[in-house]
Amino acid sequence: MVEDKDENVGSLVKASLRMWGKSSPRRFLFFVHVVWRMWRGERRRVRQSRILGSSVCRIIALSPTMACNYYCIGCYSRGRPDEDEFSTEELETLFGEAEFYGVLAMIITGGEPLLRDDILPLMKRHRKILFVFITNGSLMTPEIARRLAESGNVVTLVSMEGFYRHTEKRRGDGTHETALQAIRLLKASRACYGFAATVTKDNSSHIITEDFIDTMTGLGCAVGYFVEYIPCGENPSYDLLMNGEQREMFRRHVLELRRGKPIVLIHFPDDEYGKDGRCSAAGKTSIHINSQGGVEPCPFVDIAVDNVRRGGLVSAFRSSFLQKIRERPELLTRNGYACALFDHRVQVEDIAGQCQPRTVDRE
Repeated sequence: MVEDKDENVGSLVKASLRMWGKSSPRRFLFFVHVVWRMWRGERRRVRQSRILGSSVCRIIALSPTMACNYYCIGCYSRGRPDEDEFSTEELETLFGEAEFYGVLAMIITGGEPLLRDDILPLMKRHRKILFVFITNGSLMTPEIARRLAESGNVVTLVSMEGFYRHTEKRRGDGTHETALQAIRLLKASRACYGFAATVTKDNSSHIITEDFIDTMTGLGCAVGYFVEYIPCGENPSYDLLMNGEQREMFRRHVLELRRGKPIVLIHFPDDEYGKDGRCSAAGKTSIHINSQGGVEPCPFVDIAVDNVRRGGLVSAFRSSFLQKIRERPELLTRNGYACALFDHRVQVEDIAGQCQPRTVDRE
């Protein structure tokens, strides 16, 4: 655990729950339910870890589809296969297993997850899990916003790049107003919601200003999620990378705003890596499952050996591929990029080549 409360992920989560709880009676009820479910989920997770003889990760990032109706510059998911994706029945089984083993949260990403009609009822049925639902907002309607709010276990994040100029430049014409309209619909439904932003050289000095954060809090956002750009995907754009000075400035402003603004600001990679600078992916705390069931160490490194279709989540928790990554601490330390495993992609590929897929019975 990291002692500095401003850089401790656990303290940040607790602070966020307290903040949601104070914001309104509806969010207070959301807060109470989340705390209760996470407490019970953590007990299940610890118990199942002992039974399996292998650690059950707390967080699963899941891409139910890689299809998307946007063509954002430098998107990490562009170019990934979008055929033979999870069926509704397979997702139902996966979510049920996540509940059974005590997974605390699932980050639903993609692709654009609202392209799947089945994802909202699936999340609502599996109330033991906290879902962080990331969408570009283009398919948001009053009915969808109402359903997200009524689920009681979903925090919805709408993707944007800051103000008009930066969002339109990276995401296309009309995307900024579309994102704002999605946020307005979520506000009208009294959901728990916020924004998600990819931080680049172009927008880093704008997206962390008081002006932008005040605009977001004025729209009712409870969460702001910043992810530093990583040049992966079909057409990586190295021109978007921040330099060291920009990264330091951005982090400094995050900490300053976190102390003074009524919004929970989460910054990847710094809040995940902490002071020791170690990645918590590859099953240490989280994994990524792609839309064909492949178990990847994180969303930015599309390398998989195991597949949940061959043995459910047990095959992910007991993955020798992920274990071998965790046994190499140098692979979990970043150098030039925001993602340590992307930094060491060649070594990760070598490890994958040495491992055999694990097929196990669902337990």
